[in-house]
Amino acid sequence: MENKKSAKEPLEMEGMYEPMEGRWLIPIQKEKITKMITESFHRASADWDSGDSRRIVNIVERLVFNSIDVHLLNRQSMAKDGFSFSFSVTQGMCSDELLDLLMEYHSDKWHFIQEIFMQDGQVDLLYEDRYINSPIGCLILAQFIRRLRDLFKLQFRSIEIVLSRKDFRVLFDDKTLKIDRKFSFPENRDGFFQLCMDKIVGNPYSLHVRNTKHARTLIIKNGTYELSISPDGGISHGWGIENGIHSDLTVDVLKENLDINIHCFNRPAHSFDRKGIPYVVSLSRLEKSDD
Repeated sequence: MENKKSAKEPLEMEGMYEPMEGRWLIPIQKEKITKMITESFHRASADWDSGDSRRIVNIVERLVFNSIDVHLLNRQSMAKDGFSFSFSVTQGMCSDELLDLLMEYHSDKWHFIQEIFMQDGQVDLLYEDRYINSPIGCLILAQFIRRLRDLFKLQFRSIEIVLSRKDFRVLFDDKTLKIDRKFSFPENRDGFFQLCMDKIVGNPYSLHVRNTKHARTLIIKNGTYELSISPDGGISHGWGIENGIHSDLTVDVLKENLDINIHCFNRPAHSFDRKGIPYVVSLSRLEKSDD
């Protein structure tokens, strides 16, 4: 007597376990699977009524979806090939919650990224920014690095920050500078940013002030993957300070309270030509070197 398979046991089909890199869900693959099983039904019974083709398709689709772990295939594809996605942030935020806000968009991919880096928490971080020139910019960057470390359970092998000397104003006394205005000199920005990194992040880091390759890009790497986060809109063109208790905050006052969480409004979300702050996030698998 033949052993019958349990209803819960997967239906085995020719080619089912061939690597399809998660792309079998596109129509051509669904049609291929449907055609394959339909032909099997026809070979099994010469009296098959062709008028039941729709019923065949329904049965086949149920069998396919119940037999193949779509989630697993997609995760295997993401782990092998990486992926990229983009979105525009339209909400306001608190300065210490930028990463949490970003992770509300394509949360399934973000959680996969989080798992990838939690498995190997040793990372190198590189951040380049051509436009950070204000106290609030320095604060948000330091708070973002801390949140990334804590949420992804990271241990930094290195932190390298590259900032530009361009776009400053010699107009204000920086001690009484409002936190959303430009510093007078890059040296003043550098000193305040170093204070933020020391007090907020606490990990060793290197700061380089020179011409930068990228407008704004953060990259973290572990032994296997590289994650890139690139916004098209920084502080001066992206986030503003809401009117209220923080709108008149000065650098001197902020220095004494770097644990502050400042509410920011989204400038582009209120503009006519831009609808939010665009972000591009990319995860790629690193090629192994031949040692």
